[in-house]
Amino acid sequence: MSHLLYRLGRFAARRPWTVIGIWLAVTVVVVGSSVTFGRELEDTFDAPGLDSSEALALLTTAKSESAGLDSLVVLTPLDPQETFFDSPQAQAELAAVQARVMGLPNVLGSTDPAGVLIEDPELAVAQSLVSPDGRIALIRIQHPVVEELDAGDLTNLQEMAAEARDDSSLQVELSGGLFFMFAESETGTGEMLGLIAAVVILLLAFGSLIAMGLPVGMSLFGLALGVTSMSLVTYVIEIPSFAPQMASMVGLGVGIDYALFLVTRHREFLARGMTVEESVGRAVATAGQAVVFAGGTVVIAILGLSVAGVPFMTAAGVAISVTVLIMVIASITLLPAFLGLAGGWINRLAVGHLGRRRGQATGPAPVSRGWQRWGEHVSKHAWAYAIGVTAFLLALTAPVLWLRLGFPDDGSTSAEFQLTYGSLSNEEFVHLIYTNVMERTAEPGGFEYWLAKIRQGELTRGDVMFYFS
Repeated sequence: MSHLLYRLGRFAARRPWTVIGIWLAVTVVVVGSSVTFGRELEDTFDAPGLDSSEALALLTTAKSESAGLDSLVVLTPLDPQETFFDSPQAQAELAAVQARVMGLPNVLGSTDPAGVLIEDPELAVAQSLVSPDGRIALIRIQHPVVEELDAGDLTNLQEMAAEARDDSSLQVELSGGLFFMFAESETGTGEMLGLIAAVVILLLAFGSLIAMGLPVGMSLFGLALGVTSMSLVTYVIEIPSFAPQMASMVGLGVGIDYALFLVTRHREFLARGMTVEESVGRAVATAGQAVVFAGGTVVIAILGLSVAGVPFMTAAGVAISVTVLIMVIASITLLPAFLGLAGGWINRLAVGHLGRRRGQATGPAPVSRGWQRWGEHVSKHAWAYAIGVTAFLLALTAPVLWLRLGFPDDGSTSAEFQLTYGSLSNEEFVHLIYTNVMERTAEPGGFEYWLAKIRQGELTRGDVMFYFS
């Protein structure tokens, strides 16, 4: 493998524009195919073997309305003194919202809290349409199965709620399956912060803008190709919509990491007086082996998600593995082409004293005297540092003993979705859950019991919702 990688590295450095042209051609084909023929990423959370999955399959086969998605409209008067029990205006506006809901496309039916309130307020409370204090009303909406829906249905629901807020004295918030399937949280912030951190670290490590830019540029190029290709991978296996975010996180990390190996080794060889072509070839032959081995290990480990037997986790693992594989290939082909194109300019545009020293060096690569002293110090006290660092890492991992697993609550979703429960006080939230679920269970304690659990921090709202789901 070393000889093969050496020849590959020399070729890429000798013919950089040929290699870059091949990558550009492949990118154009993949992007064009994705735009023209690519499928939409879909969230399918089937878990074969679970009772709930089998029940849903039976409902779908029977064409039952209960097999579809549902949504929830939560309403409360803006005037804190009003309730749906004693305010005719609030009841009329509630009825108007319910009429708007029924006018939406792909709505099979909904509850009618306003109608039940007029007939019998106690029945409205018993049916969990209105909270016991009359402050909160719920409209449950039944939609068809997810295959018959799209993001446009969520947009229609959101526009309806916005119009209802403008035309009434009610606070109107939304929740439910449509948000879970079609709402898109803001993304990119974490990746951007990670990229900025990588730029700063690489600048400190290399002391050169060009040496820093090559790993980042290669990683972004490979990442764009990997994420774009997912809509084509869906022809083989259904890829969930959250896979691009996971692939971006993993791909950006491994791409910069692998490129760092190669650029560091290449600069060392250049400092020994080798030609650019020879230096790149030897860097790929040596550090490239570590890149191939590390990348292969990551791919195999992530594909291990298939062992869980959960289809959407397997699909996410495949998507991430494809991105990592592209990063490995880019590291041993595209990056050497960039290095060959940069030539002796890789140490130019130096930043700081260390960068200028490296740019002027012609012998062995300079080593920071401070880091050398630190390495010698650690080597002389190896056992002390080994035991101390081990104890420190164990202390950092200790909280895992108190880790509580469960589903995230609405705090992880879009801002509008969070308002559904986030705008409620703890008392109103427990009223909402209590009237819907708790009263129909044999669980210990009542309203005050669960409210105290939340107030004391023993449970979060997400814990309560998951517990009774």
